[in-house]
Amino acid sequence: MPSAPEDADGDRDLGALLVRRGGEKYGFYRGKFLLDAPAGCDVIACSALSDADCFNSIIDRYAAAFLPADRRAIVSLWTLYYFSILTINTALAWLELRRYLPVSLDEVSVCLDRETATPVSFLLPNLGEVREFDIHTAMKPLLRQHIEPLTCAISDHANLSTKLLWGNAAGYLDWIIDEAGRQSAPALAEEGAPLFSDATFPDGERNPLCGTLRNMQDGSGLQFKRRKVCCLRYCLADIGGCGLSCPLRQGRR
Repeated sequence: MPSAPEDADGDRDLGALLVRRGGEKYGFYRGKFLLDAPAGCDVIACSALSDADCFNSIIDRYAAAFLPADRRAIVSLWTLYYFSILTINTALAWLELRRYLPVSLDEVSVCLDRETATPVSFLLPNLGEVREFDIHTAMKPLLRQHIEPLTCAISDHANLSTKLLWGNAAGYLDWIIDEAGRQSAPALAEEGAPLFSDATFPDGERNPLCGTLRNMQDGSGLQFKRRKVCCLRYCLADIGGCGLSCPLRQGRR
């Protein structure tokens, strides 16, 4: 049986638990995974994003700040915000707190800024349970039950490849795994590494994270990771590219 959550009668913000465990180095995670909706936001069930009309109405609002740019690049940028919040907080909750979170597509809602429709946080039904799992099992609700069906839906809605969308999720997930290893303990980065190194999941299904990032080194010896598929953000004039991580020369400016 899983043990009861350590703070079942207290915090309603996962970020508070992370700060209590890891200190203010994790202070910027406050307000990202919540039990109560923040002010100034529209709350949308994440499962509703699978509906083309719902998703496109959100992107129509978000796109207003970027038009007449390529709509595919606009959608990609929106998902970068969405996946950054979702992946970073889910992974960190596991690596630092051993919290197994209810983050499947039909369990959570996304909170959108009412003016811009930018994702700002997620509402969870609870802050999870303390469990003992391997990394693939711990991340299954995130990867197999949220990102996988959502990338398929958004690919259909926006004519974007699922590889691009998985790459958008992968960059942030890889970063926080490395960051946890650097900030807390190298063993945490080692624990998370199979998410990217294993070509298949334990059930034999292909792992879409594998191969999304490549280890690189520039002429001065600087080591970095480069995406396999460009996220297209360089197409947005006021946003610009991703620097060395972009696989396209024009995206490195």
